[in-house]
Amino acid sequence: MSKQSDQNNQNQRYLSRRSFLSKSVLLGAAAGVAGYTGAFADAISAPLQKQDQSLPPQGHYLIKNAYVLTMDAKLGDLPQGDVLVQNGEIKQVGQQLSANGAEVIQGEGMIVMPGLVETHWHLWTSLLRSMAGDREGRGYFDITRTVGQHYTPESIYAATRLGIAEAIHSGISTLHDWSHNARGPAFAEASLQALREAGIRGRYSLGVPAGKGGLVDLQLLERLKQDWPRLASDILHLGLAWPGINDRKEQGIRELKLAQQLGIPVSVHASKAGVISGLMQEDLLVKGMQLIHCKDATLSEIQGIAKAGAVASLSPFSELRIGYGIPPVKELLDAGVTIGISTDTTTLTGNADLFAVLKILLNLANALNRSEFALSAKRTLEIGTIEGARSLGFSDHIGSLTPGKRADLIMLSTNALNMGYVTESYQLIVEAAQPANVHTVMVDGRILKRNYTLTHLNKDKILAEAKNEFEKIMKKSGW
Repeated sequence: MSKQSDQNNQNQRYLSRRSFLSKSVLLGAAAGVAGYTGAFADAISAPLQKQDQSLPPQGHYLIKNAYVLTMDAKLGDLPQGDVLVQNGEIKQVGQQLSANGAEVIQGEGMIVMPGLVETHWHLWTSLLRSMAGDREGRGYFDITRTVGQHYTPESIYAATRLGIAEAIHSGISTLHDWSHNARGPAFAEASLQALREAGIRGRYSLGVPAGKGGLVDLQLLERLKQDWPRLASDILHLGLAWPGINDRKEQGIRELKLAQQLGIPVSVHASKAGVISGLMQEDLLVKGMQLIHCKDATLSEIQGIAKAGAVASLSPFSELRIGYGIPPVKELLDAGVTIGISTDTTTLTGNADLFAVLKILLNLANALNRSEFALSAKRTLEIGTIEGARSLGFSDHIGSLTPGKRADLIMLSTNALNMGYVTESYQLIVEAAQPANVHTVMVDGRILKRNYTLTHLNKDKILAEAKNEFEKIMKKSGW
C-alpha cells in the first residue's frame, strides 16, 4: 500500500461520520473549500473522546506576603507584596490587601511573577525526546521525517499532552505549538483537544508535514478558522506555521495572503541564510511576522526586521545542539526587535527548562560582546515574560502582573538549596531557578500546578500513554 493510501485510510479511521472531508477530497478530486462539508467531526476516535475533563475553576485567590516581580515598569517590584485574583483576572497588586471570600495563599518565601512565555515548540516531537543521534543518518531531521509519517492522531495527542504537562510543570503558562506534522484534519483536532483540555494558553500554528509536498492545506486552515470556537478555547489562538517562499515563491505568497485575509498570524523558520532578505525583497516581511532562529541574520536584515515590526523567536539550546550557530541576541535587541524564547523540540533540547534557556541567552550575549554587562538579568527575564507575550501579540492580556490583565502567574519557592533566599531577584531567577522550584502555576485564574504537583493532569497516565504511542511508532517506522 502506498504512503498516500495509508494516510487516507488513517484519516477515514479517525474522523467520525460527520467528517468535514468529503469523498471527493479524499480521492484528490476537489481543489477548493467546497470539498469540505459544513463542520469538523464532533470527535476523533473513541479513545480521545473519553479524555475530556473539567478544568480547575477560576478561583478567587489572595496571594499574601510574597516577593512580587510584576514585570510592569510602572508597578515595579514588591519585596513583600500581595496579588488578588478573581474570575481569571488580576484585580489588585499591592501591600496589605484584603478580600472577602478569597482563598488566602501564603506567599512567604515565594517569588510571584508572570508565567513564562514559550514562543515556538514542535510539541508533536515530545515522544522523541533526546533521540537526535550522533552520526549521519540518525540526526534530528532524519528521525522526525522518518518516524513522523507513522504518527496517528493518538500519537499526536499523547505527544502534545506530554509536552504540555512538562510545560506547566516547568512554569510555562503560554506556548506556541508549531504543528508541522498535522497529516490530516484529525491530527489538528487531536492537538487542539490536548491543548484545550490542559488549560494552557497559547497559539496553535498549522504547518506542513515532511513528505506532503511542501503545501499548506489551505482548506484545513480555513476550516480551522471557521470552527475555532468549537475546537479550541478563549485562550487558544490560530496561526500559520508557514514554509516561506524559498523554492516555492508562488505557492508561498498564496498561503501568506490567505493567512492575512483570515487575520491569522504567520511564523516562519529563518534558519538559513537569505531567508529574511528574500522576504524583504518581495515586500513580504510584515508587522507581527515571527522569524524563528535568525542565526545568520545580517545587520541589514536585522534592521529590516525592526523596520517592518516583525519579531524573532530564539532557541539557543537547539541552535547550538544542531550546529546552526549562535543567535545574534544583542544585535536584535539593540535594533529594537521584539524577541521571545523557544523550546523548539525536546528531541534536541532534552527538556523544556526555560530558566536554562534564559540563562544561556544572557551568557551568549555577554560572551559574544566580551562584556559581563552586555545583557542584564532583568532584560533577559523580560524576554521570557512580557516581551515574549508581545512577540505573540498577547501583551495586552498577559506577560506582566498588571491589574486588568489575565491571571497567568507562577510562584517559585526559595526554600531550596539552589535558591536559598532572595538577594538580587532577577539574577536569582535567570541564573539559579529550575522547574523544581515552581510551586504553583496559574493560567487564566485556574491553578494547574500546586504544591509542586499538577492539579488536573494525571502525570502517570500521560507518561503511560506517551510510552505506548512511542512504542507503536517505533515499531511501525523500524527506527
